[in-house]
Amino acid sequence: MASTATSTPRVSETQRTLEQRVMNPFLRRVLQSPLHGLASRWVVLVSYVGPKSGTRYTFPVAYERVGSALVVVTPKAESNWWKNFRRPMECFVWFHGKRRNVTGEVVEDERKLSLLRRYAEGHRLAARELGLSGDSSEEHPEIAVVQFAFS
Repeated sequence: MASTATSTPRVSETQRTLEQRVMNPFLRRVLQSPLHGLASRWVVLVSYVGPKSGTRYTFPVAYERVGSALVVVTPKAESNWWKNFRRPMECFVWFHGKRRNVTGEVVEDERKLSLLRRYAEGHRLAARELGLSGDSSEEHPEIAVVQFAFS
């Protein structure tokens, strides 16, 4: 049965398949190799164990460095991984070729707007696709903001 969601998905099934089967495995290899510099300026690998499933998930995400943390945004309707971080959870990221322990947490308080702005300033093309702008004052409830603080 078709979804009754009012928004159109930003990513088609073909794009999602290409991302999962080609781009994500490629980026996982690159970001963990001496060639990480090709992508690590914009992308990190997030790796965590699902609290219910016990399965390890590792995938690339675009990030923005804000102070001593990494900020990641994702459309809530198009991904589920962010839900695992509604409570602070320890995990690790591959950041600039090194495995680093972090604590990930969804940000939904007054910091969210500021973090969205910072992300939009650093990722103009992705921000435009997400409907963000650097000077936006909108809350964007459809966007999840996850902050990964270094341990």
